[in-house]
Amino acid sequence: MMFCKLRRLELLRSGQLSDCELHVWYTDKFKKSCCRQFQCHKVMLASASEEFERMFEETETRTRNMLVMNVNDASPDAYETLLLYIYTYEIYNDITIEMCPDLIYLATKYKMPDFVDGYIGKLANQNWPMGTVLKIFQLANEHNRPAMMKLVGKKIVPFANKLLNDNSFLKFTVKELHALMVILKSAGTVSDQKLLQSLKKYQVYNNLHYRNMACFQKFVEVTHLFGEPLFEADGTLAISDNDENEPEATESPKEPEPVAEEPELPQSPTPKEVAAAAQIQPASGEDKPEDEQLPTSSEDEARSVRNKLRKSADSSASEKRTLQRSPQRASPRNPKRISNK
Repeated sequence: MMFCKLRRLELLRSGQLSDCELHVWYTDKFKKSCCRQFQCHKVMLASASEEFERMFEETETRTRNMLVMNVNDASPDAYETLLLYIYTYEIYNDITIEMCPDLIYLATKYKMPDFVDGYIGKLANQNWPMGTVLKIFQLANEHNRPAMMKLVGKKIVPFANKLLNDNSFLKFTVKELHALMVILKSAGTVSDQKLLQSLKKYQVYNNLHYRNMACFQKFVEVTHLFGEPLFEADGTLAISDNDENEPEATESPKEPEPVAEEPELPQSPTPKEVAAAAQIQPASGEDKPEDEQLPTSSEDEARSVRNKLRKSADSSASEKRTLQRSPQRASPRNPKRISNK
C-alpha cells in the first residue's frame, strides 16, 4: 500500500503520463499576476471529484495536446495540498493556519468532505490569531463542517470576552450568531447574563424587531438557548444593560429611628383628689400668688378638670344653702298664726 502511494506521488511530482494541466493564478507581493502549473492525470482527478469531470467537459483550452484548466479561486499551496490528498489520501506538505479558509473552500467546491478531516489534525496544535479564528468560524459554519466547527469552538473560547467586548460578533449572520452562542454556552466561560446582554446588543445593532419578522423569528430561536426570555412591547429583549460583574452598591445598615414617646394623658382625678383640690385651690375670684410657677400643659389639663368639678360642687352647695335660708310660705291651713304676727 505504501509503495502505491509513493508511486502516485512520484507521478504527480514528475508529471509522467500526465494528460492535463491545472494552472493556478495568483497575485504575488509585487501585485504581479503569476501562475503555478500542476501536471495531473484526468483519471485521478475525475475519480476524486465530479467537479473535475465537469471541468474536463467544459474546458476547451489545450497545450501540447493536453487539457488546461485555469483557476484563481484559491492559493497554489492550497491546490497543491488538495492534489496531494487526491493522489495519496494523506497530507505531506506543511499546513499553516492561513491556508485553512482556502482548504475549507476547496473541500466544499469539489465536494470532498473527507479532505477536511485529512488536515484538521495538523491545525489543532497551531496558534490561531483571532482574525483567522473568526474567518474559519464563519466558513466552517457556512459550509457545515462539524469537525472544523468542533476545533474552532476550542480555539474561539479564549477570545470569547474580547470577541463580545469589541463587538466583532455584530456583523455575524443570525446562523453564525447561533453557532457562537452554542459554543460559548457549552464552554461555560461566559455567564448567561452577559451572553443575553450581547444578544440584545446584536438585536439593536441589526434592527431585529417585528417589522423584520423573518429574521426576528430566527433571532428568537437563538434566545431560546437560554430558556424563554421576555421581550418588550417593540420586540426588544427585556434584559438589563448593567454588567452583572459590577459590584452592587452596598447599603449601610440603617440605624433604628428613635421612637417618639407619646405624652401620657392625664388621668381623671379621683373623688378624694377633687375634695383636696377644693380645699387647697383659691376661689375663682381670688388672685393667684405672684410667685406661683406656671403649670405645664399636663398640669393645665388636670387643673381644668378639677376647676370644673369644683365649680359643679360649689354650685350644688350654694343652691342647697339658698333653699335652707328662704322663709316658709304661708300655708292656707294656718291663717290665724299669720295674722297674729
